[in-house]
Amino acid sequence: MNVLITAGPTWTKIDDIRIITSFFTGRTGLYLAKEFKKIGSNVTLLINSHCIGKIRNLNVINFRYFDEFKKAVIEILKKNNYDLIIHSAAVSDYRLKRTFSGKIPSNRDLKLELVPTEKIIKIIRRLAKGSVVVQFKLEIKRKDLIKKAYNSLLENKSDFVVANALEDLKNKYKAFIIDKERNIIEVNSKKELFLNLSKLYDF
Repeated sequence: MNVLITAGPTWTKIDDIRIITSFFTGRTGLYLAKEFKKIGSNVTLLINSHCIGKIRNLNVINFRYFDEFKKAVIEILKKNNYDLIIHSAAVSDYRLKRTFSGKIPSNRDLKLELVPTEKIIKIIRRLAKGSVVVQFKLEIKRKDLIKKAYNSLLENKSDFVVANALEDLKNKYKAFIIDKERNIIEVNSKKELFLNLSKLYDF
């Protein structure tokens, strides 16, 4: 099975020194990539390795900035076919309307105008019509999590969505895997997440 996994946060520039990003590290995606490799899958991991460091024994493509990530996704999917795509990267939802060159002096008041970024999951779905696509959806609270995740799945035409609530992740890993018929599988560890995702290509 050919598997593509995206992981880690994307960066968007403020100036040549400063960035906007999230605190997610990509460790879930890295874990899944290692587990899929153990069962004999051909795995490509597209990851921001800034928070993780060097990764051994995997086919790794690195990115840092949103534009690098978008370009890499397009190039990879135009050249390769994947049975399963797990899109767990924490992609930037916003970017600056205008970035600054050089380094903004630290004693200046700033007003930053943000605009939405393009949805990478929509690009993935458009370029990988024959792949099983798994997206991730994070909310702060579990209230309405399933509803919002399912609506996101329908909007993006994904096959499955992994829904997380940040309040659940503070103690241990917890997620809900939802399909197009709104069937729900609750998982309580990354191992359970992998075991269920590894079965999805045969759905």
